[in-house]
Amino acid sequence: MSKKKKDWKTEKERLLRLDREERRKEYRRQDYICLDKIPSWREENRPNGKEDGKELTGGGGLSDKVSLYKGDITVLEVDVIVNAVEQRDGQLGFSSTSSWE
Repeated sequence: MSKKKKDWKTEKERLLRLDREERRKEYRRQDYICLDKIPSWREENRPNGKEDGKELTGGGGLSDKVSLYKGDITVLEVDVIVNAVEQRDGQLGFSSTSSWE
């Protein structure tokens, strides 16, 4: 194994042992955006916490798990960013970038 790969793996293990606050001190930028600050589809599309005049209860559907963000993705505090890409056959596929790869 190359020295560079070994250093990478050692650094990954070190960072994974840190708690959230300690890890945040390691960020290059301090103007990060936490994921909980980005509303889900459901939160984004409901007026004043109500949907069709009824209180929202339960959930767990796709609209609670997906968020859209328009802006500089390099400031997001996330582990993975997934991007839709068009494949040669015209089908949509997905490309992901992980901070741990």
